[in-house]
Amino acid sequence: MLTGDADLALIDGVTAPSDPLPLPDTGTLTTLAVGEQPLVILLPSGHPLAGRRGLRLADLADAHWLDAPDAAVPLGRLRAAAHTDGFRAHATYEGTDLRALGALVAGGNGLAALPSTAADGLPGTVAVPVSAPRLVHRTEALHPKAPATAVEKLLAEPGLVRGAAAFPAA
Repeated sequence: MLTGDADLALIDGVTAPSDPLPLPDTGTLTTLAVGEQPLVILLPSGHPLAGRRGLRLADLADAHWLDAPDAAVPLGRLRAAAHTDGFRAHATYEGTDLRALGALVAGGNGLAALPSTAADGLPGTVAVPVSAPRLVHRTEALHPKAPATAVEKLLAEPGLVRGAAAFPAA
């Protein structure tokens, strides 16, 4: 439950480009976009779809997926984005290490959806962008409408906020 007691929080998730993340009622808090990255599907290098330029998420609903909610996009979010009840777990990974996740994908244990930079350089894998629906992995800073001076300075730091846009919290 959001109480508004924090000076600053970082949240992330999957959404349409330039849309704020769907949040519960945040009261007097405001969100600020910190960054967006394309969403990719991590496949084993030898996978039949590895050479594609893009993948439609709905076409992958029945694929073998790796349930790794602390390291990849949770499967429930993929189901919601694709408006399907697919995306069932073939295997589960309860860790947070991206190299371990990459090794599991490379070994054929399932596919995973990640922000593009998280998928960079994972041996034995290929990252193919999601072409439909248009989705990004978005990070936002959540702060009071009148943030503390330290928070204002942090959010104004050059290079911290890329492509930022302020969104009033719902």
